[in-house]
This record gives sequence, structure tokens and C-alpha cells, in this order.
Amino acid sequence: MNRPIPPFKENAMTKFLDELNTIFFLVGLTDLWISEVKFSKRFIKIYKKINYFMDFLCLFFVVFLIGSYFTQKDLTEKLANDRLMFSIILPGNLVFYYICIYYKEEIRNLLYHLTVVLKEQHNDTRLEREMIRKIRVFSITLNSIAFVVDTSYGFGALYEVVTKGENFNTIVPAWPDVHDNSSLAGAMRVFFYFCWLNPIATRVLTTFSLLLTEMVAVCYQFRNLQSYFYSLDDIFSDDTLSQKEKEIKYEDRFKIGIRMHIMTLWCKKLHQHVNKEILAIEMVLFFAMLMSELTTLLGGERNASQLCMMFLISVSTCISLGFFMWNGGDITIEASKISEAMYSSGWQNCRGNSSVRMRKLVTFAIKQAQDPVVYKTVGVVDLSHTSYVTLVKMPYSAVSVLY
Repeated sequence: MNRPIPPFKENAMTKFLDELNTIFFLVGLTDLWISEVKFSKRFIKIYKKINYFMDFLCLFFVVFLIGSYFTQKDLTEKLANDRLMFSIILPGNLVFYYICIYYKEEIRNLLYHLTVVLKEQHNDTRLEREMIRKIRVFSITLNSIAFVVDTSYGFGALYEVVTKGENFNTIVPAWPDVHDNSSLAGAMRVFFYFCWLNPIATRVLTTFSLLLTEMVAVCYQFRNLQSYFYSLDDIFSDDTLSQKEKEIKYEDRFKIGIRMHIMTLWCKKLHQHVNKEILAIEMVLFFAMLMSELTTLLGGERNASQLCMMFLISVSTCISLGFFMWNGGDITIEASKISEAMYSSGWQNCRGNSSVRMRKLVTFAIKQAQDPVVYKTVGVVDLSHTSYVTLVKMPYSAVSVLY
């Protein structure tokens, strides 16, 4: 389905993707949408070079973070736990960003088919507005939680500086030493903190917004397809057409619906192909993070601020996995409703030979639509609401057995 992209009719979702594309470009995710960003060519050329530097800075940061295991030996329990957490979550989440860059052509093709090609025949504007609102809410919620966690670390370290005269230790890099009181060491600690916020945090969070946009778009395409099949029944309410004309129009439109369903299933498969590594990594990160937090919690006494921070991190970890699992479950549910929409599309209004043909066609289409549409990760875990509850319980069960 890779082909030159012709001019297309804009809709609310394509305009929304134009806005997102600008944000994606500013954090390094370039060429993910069919439209060009509305900047001058000179600015684009310069900013792409800046993004290359930012990508290098991200890798430099991760190397320095991992390098601290060889250079930073005399750490407090809190700093050691924080280092463990960051060395799990930051490299893992950055991989999402680089995977999206690797699959950018597939992502662009996926978004084009979901928001342009499949909307040519039918676009339920009410569902479209609901989809955009859901993407906004999910993205704002996730970014807000992450912002609270990130800034809390900064304010917590600043509080320690003001009240106890300690160094501004948030991220533990390979250098400077956490006990180094020099001005250069202090400046580097501030640099690493803001390097964590930007470019790393912005890249990770924007990547999550992209992933959420893809999943929600797939889900709402199945809902849009339901709306399409239900709307076919209105053909037989058109008094300007004869019975034969109604039957011909209905049959043609139903066949178009079948093709739309096939293309929607193709989009789902493409989406799963693009995100298979991301889903697997997210699962591993989820278990690693919760196990780390739980073992840390059981390892000794904690003050109120530490407990609050651990709570926020645990909640954000569960929510980040939940966004994938919940939307994956929604896709399975909405896809299962297609067969009911096909059955309710008005085929019973056909007469004679048309009725015979349509019964066979509807039976074939319903049989195809009844095949479960399920996302799987690591080969065995379904993305569903039930699986999410099971997965959240598993780290707690494992820790209770080990401790």
C-alpha cells in the first residue's frame, strides 16, 4: 500500500495531526505525517542539525548514567535507588523514540490510511471529535503526571540544598562525584537535571503521545466502520429511488464497507508490526519498575516525601502501561461489534435475486468480522482490560513470595 500520496480532503483529524506534526518535529520526530511543517526551509535545515545534537546529548546522558555504576560508589540509599530506577526507565523509554524514527515511513503510511483513505467514504464527525478529545486527554494526563514527577525531583533536591546544605543531586551521572562541592560540579548537576527534562523527557513524552494517537485512531476507525454499516439502512428510506436502485446502491455500498474493513484490519496489523518491540519493552519496563519500587519500599524506613515520590512513580508506571492495555482492549471490543453492525445494515430489505446475493455476502462478511482482533505482546500476553489487572497484580505477588 505504499504509493504516492495524492491531494486529500482535510478533516478535523488531519488538521489535528498537522498540529501534532509540528510538535513532533520540534522534538526530533520528523517526517511522521504527510504534510510539511509550516516553517521556512532554512529553519527546518538548521533545526534538524540541532535535533541531531540533541539525539547525541540523549545518548551521552544515558552513557553517563550507566557509567555511574563504575564511578559512584559512596551513595546514599535514596540516590542508589533513584539511580537504579532511572537506569531502567530512561534508556528503555528512549528506545521507543528511536524505534519510531526507524519506522517513520510505516507510521506515516498508517496515519494516512487511518485519517484520509478510510475517511473518504464515511467519516462520522461526532466520533472524530470524540477521538481527538480522547487523544488530548490521554496525552495531557500522561504529560502532567510525568511533569509532576520530574519537577518533584528538582524541588526535592533544591529543598535539600536550602535546608541541609547538601549538593543538588537528582540524576547520578558518572561525573561529578555526588560529594564534590565545587562550582563546576554544581553546574554539571544542574546541566544533567535540565538535560533530563529536555531533550530526554520531552522526547519520551512526545513519543508516548504519538503511540497513543496511533492506538486511539485504530480503535475509532473500527467505531467509524460500525457507523458506516449502520448508516446503510438509511438507503431504503430514500423515497427518490426505486426498489431496484436501492438494492444496487446498497450492494455497492456494502462491498465498499467490506473493503474498508479489510483495510482497517491491515492498518491494525501494520500498527502491531510497528509497535511490537515497543509493547514488549513497555511490559519489561513495567515489571522492572514496579519490582524495583516494591523491593525498595520493603528494604527500610521511608519518610513522607520519599513515599509520595514512590507513589507517583508507581502510578505513572501503571498508567503508562494502562494506556496501551486499555486501548488495546478497546480495539478488541470495537472490532467485535462490526459483525453486529453488518447484520443491522438493512440487508433484509432486499428482494428476489438481490436478497439471495446479499445474504451470501453478508454471511461471508460477518464470518470474517467475527475473527477476534487481538493485540499480543511477547507472543502470549493479550492487550486487554483483564490482562492489565492481572499484570498489575503479578509484581505484588512476586514480591510477596520473595519477601
